[in-house]
Parts: sequence; C-alpha cells; structure tokens
Amino acid sequence: MPRPKGAGGTKQLTQEQRQRVRTLFFDAKLTKAHIQSITGYTPHQIRYAIRSENTMPGSRTGRPRSMSPLQEEELIKYVCASKDHRRMSFLQLSTTVLDGAFSIWAIKNALYRYGFRRRVARVRYGITEEVRKLRLDWAREHVEWTPEQWAKVVWVDASSFAATPHPKQYVTRRDGEEWDPTCIVEKHELKVSGWLFSGCFSALGKGPGVLWKKDWGDAGTISSAIYAEHLLPMVESWIQATKQQLGEHIMLLREPQAGGGIDATKLELSKADLEERGVTVLELPPCSSDLDPVESCWDWMKDYIEDKYGLEDRLSYEKLASYVNESWEALPHDLVRELLGSMKARCEAVIAANGMHTKS
Repeated sequence: MPRPKGAGGTKQLTQEQRQRVRTLFFDAKLTKAHIQSITGYTPHQIRYAIRSENTMPGSRTGRPRSMSPLQEEELIKYVCASKDHRRMSFLQLSTTVLDGAFSIWAIKNALYRYGFRRRVARVRYGITEEVRKLRLDWAREHVEWTPEQWAKVVWVDASSFAATPHPKQYVTRRDGEEWDPTCIVEKHELKVSGWLFSGCFSALGKGPGVLWKKDWGDAGTISSAIYAEHLLPMVESWIQATKQQLGEHIMLLREPQAGGGIDATKLELSKADLEERGVTVLELPPCSSDLDPVESCWDWMKDYIEDKYGLEDRLSYEKLASYVNESWEALPHDLVRELLGSMKARCEAVIAANGMHTKS
C-alpha cells in the first residue's frame, strides 16, 4: 500500500498523523499491524506515535487537540445528514469522518459545545403522505369529542414482551431534535420478538389481560382465528359488563398496522363477532401509537419489569408470564384515568404536527 506523503522512510509524522495512530490504537483498540495496513505508516513511525502519548490512555496529559471552526462545522453537517450518521459513536465519527486525526474526546467536546448529546432514539412508525392525511383527518374528526364520548370506548391492544432486554439505539442530537426524521428509529427496523400480551381498559378501569400461550403456535401476529378463539372470549364478559354501566354505544378501538398486535388484513371475522355482540368498532389510523393511550401502559409495564427484575439475564416463559401479569396488576388506576383524559390533547398534538409524529 503506498505510504502517505510525509510518512515514508524515517520522516516524522505530522501531529494529525500521530493523533490518527493514537486514536486507532487507544480508542479503536487496533493492533499495530492493523494500523500499518490501514495507514501505510512504518512500524517505527507507529511505535513513536504511541510512545509520544505514553503507553496508557489513562496517563495522557494536556488538553486534547481542538478542531478548527471549519472542521467543527463540517462535523456537525455530517452528523445531521442522515440516520446512519446520527447513530455513529464518537469513535466512529473520529475514525470515519476525520480519519482519526482527533481523539474521541475532541469529537465529544466539539459536539458538546454545540449542544449535541448521545440520547436514546424515539421509536415510531414511518409516516407516508397518505398516512399523514389519515392521521390528520382522524384527529380533526375526534378532537371535539367529550369526556363522556371517550368514556364509552373499550381500549384493546397488544404488545410484545421479550425474555431478554433489547439494546437501545442511541443518536447524536440536540434538545428539540428528538422528532427529526434522522433521529427516529422506525418500528419496521426493529425485530419483533418475545410473547404478545393483550390487555384492555375503559373508564371503569382495567379489564383482563392475557399473555400468548405456547400451544397457540408461534408468538407472532394475532390472526383473526386466534383473536376470535382466545382473545375475544376473554374480554366478552367484561365488554358486556362495561356496556351495561356505560350505555349501548361501546366501541372497541385497536391499531390496524403490523406490529400493533393484530393483523388488520385478517380482522373481518373479528369485526363480525364484535358486531353480533353490539360493539361498534372504532379504528385508529395506521402508524398512530401516539393516539393510542394503551401504548403508555406498555411502557409503564416494561419499566416496572426492568426495574424489579432487570438483573436476570434470561427469563423462562413461566417467569416472564408471571412478571408480565404482575406488572399488569400493578398498573395504577390513576394512570389509566389520566390516559383516558389525554385524548383531546393527543388529537390537538397531531393537528399541530400536521399529521406527523408527536411527543405523546
């Protein structure tokens, strides 16, 4: 491999070249031979660059080399350019963008000065123009609903609970950029794993909940047959009891998209069963977890399990079922009432966002 200008023979490396070697050695943990194959520097030049910065990164002295304003501007433009760039670590930014000429501390300090931090990415479905219009129309249609109207809705949804924790995706962003398209992880990027738990509640409180049983088959999308055979009977008596107390116009709401727990293309049988029971179906538009208050219940339950049992590396199905059921029972009634009272604000947020993502 041809050597870079100034790197051949016994010539000393420049300060930037020595910093590149130190970044690759101390931060990227590459061997000297690997560094030589990447850079073309001689073994002597590599050894000298490493010795000049002491043998251990913890014993370094002095301030890290600072970037020029132009280099900082180029770095920020690169970070903000795409999802892939947002997700790069400080080490990846150093070795990929700036050729290792600056340490991860120099990268971090430069970005921190402009308000950038590594933060957990928000997870949402991708919103197409067609879906945006559907969301906006739905929000406008329901924004003036009264609390009495929302009280008649029986909310039913499902979420996946895994036996092992899922790693979180981090992005580099500033405050207020959490809903920037480059900072969002779309749900279709995530692998669906774990066991589905279906639960429901209304203005009267929580209804029953059930975790997918092993003998139902693969823990995948709930088909209409599974829904009619196992889940609908579970909530039928509760729906009828709710109906007696709140009136005849009870509506079952669910989220019709992949990942929402129920396959919208296989719901005709379920809808017919519901109509026979006098239940009108009210469906959310696609990609509208921010309009579904049950989503906040799943977040609360998963936090509960993580806080109480998060130290367990891997759970058996029996333990997972026990913890999920325990978290459902522990879900506060006050939270349920608060969520039911948030629908007007949720609709207003979608309208303000012109149908795009909201913070709900």
